[in-house]
Amino acid sequence: MKINFKNIRFILTILVLGAVYAGCKKADIKMYSYPAPQPKGMAPNEGYAGFDTVTITGSEFGDYKNAVKVFFNGVAADTILSCEDGIIKVLVPKTGISGKVSLQVWTHTVDSIGSFNIIQSPEVDNMSRSLLLAGDTVIITGNGFGTDLAQIKVNFNGPDATITTLSDSLITAIVPDGFKSGNLIVTVRNLPVQGPAYAALSPVQDPIYWLQFEGNLTDKMGGASATYTFKAPEGKDMSYVAGEVGQAVKFEGTYNQATTNNQFMSLPKDITKQKELTVACWIYWMNDSTNWVQEPIFDAGAARGTRLCLMTRMNTGFGTGYQNLIGRLAFENVKDASGNTLFGTPPTYFNAVGKAPLPKKEWHHVAMVLSQTDHIERIFMDGVEQANVALTTAADQTIFTHSKVYIGAPTNGTTKEPAFGGMIDEFKVFNYALTTDQVFTEYYRSRK
Repeated sequence: MKINFKNIRFILTILVLGAVYAGCKKADIKMYSYPAPQPKGMAPNEGYAGFDTVTITGSEFGDYKNAVKVFFNGVAADTILSCEDGIIKVLVPKTGISGKVSLQVWTHTVDSIGSFNIIQSPEVDNMSRSLLLAGDTVIITGNGFGTDLAQIKVNFNGPDATITTLSDSLITAIVPDGFKSGNLIVTVRNLPVQGPAYAALSPVQDPIYWLQFEGNLTDKMGGASATYTFKAPEGKDMSYVAGEVGQAVKFEGTYNQATTNNQFMSLPKDITKQKELTVACWIYWMNDSTNWVQEPIFDAGAARGTRLCLMTRMNTGFGTGYQNLIGRLAFENVKDASGNTLFGTPPTYFNAVGKAPLPKKEWHHVAMVLSQTDHIERIFMDGVEQANVALTTAADQTIFTHSKVYIGAPTNGTTKEPAFGGMIDEFKVFNYALTTDQVFTEYYRSRK
């Protein structure tokens, strides 16, 4: 007898479906009916799209947030944060529109539970400085800041700044101590808005000697005043003129044809005799003569071959590059405390020769740094290192007396060696070696 397997599978399928149907007929099927939601209020009634949270209070909400929909003038919220029987929290959608707020729970809809106003998000367009020191005043421009000081914060990657003025499009703030490099953050109504990047300048301690030349030669740090000497007819009196910061001193310059040092400004003895030393100032070099060379910006030492100085240039006989800004540390006939000769004759020079000539008839910031810790001599122009030279262990600028410390003239010059012609402003002596960042800070913070 033959069996048709296809017929058997068909009969079994019919029997299974019949059994399922019979079971359903016997089972108790429950139908659920959810009550309509009863909203009573919402808060806040204004805020930022994509940021603020609205809390809806009432009853009969249930606790299944996937059954909840909230619309901001017809735009559905993307995120229902939470749902309890009496509280719904919803994030205002990024594309939300001001107007009525509607609520739907399961199939029940409440057309309007209140009105919500979308506030324009604040924007930060610019800030007045990109390099900052604590205490700097910064002007921040943009829009949407509001006028309520209690609703706004300004932060420079540290403690909150002090806000001195506020309008909807402008903030004036004071950079606080403890800030760091980063991006400006302006927070309005708890919404943080990122502004431009900035860099924190390195703090610089006060110098030990500081001539501002504000109509006098007084040391701002309280030390002895500088003095000025000139010998007519070659030498001429100095004068006070408009400088890079307030007033500056102007030297007429002299070629010292008959005698030497017909003009010089003298500082206190040994003020530059520091193992860690930085000398910095603003200069406006005015000398057009190609015959005038070796004009010292400053010079300190005991003898012609034993001194340190920063020169506008040297003469061509010194080789390539000596027409550029140059720092020089020289030793001749120097002995140690035991009488041993450290340097003999002729002089030993440590020359830091700059990358380019010092531009004339415009203001530039120059600095010379000597460090016995790092055994290095460096020179800078406008905050940028121009050259450096390694120092031997014996090359210590404190092993000789700085009996003469001059601005604008050689301490132990000879005839036909010129004095400086031009202007000098904000002359400072530090008893430590400023870092590259600190030299840049000194340049940046003291310019106009």
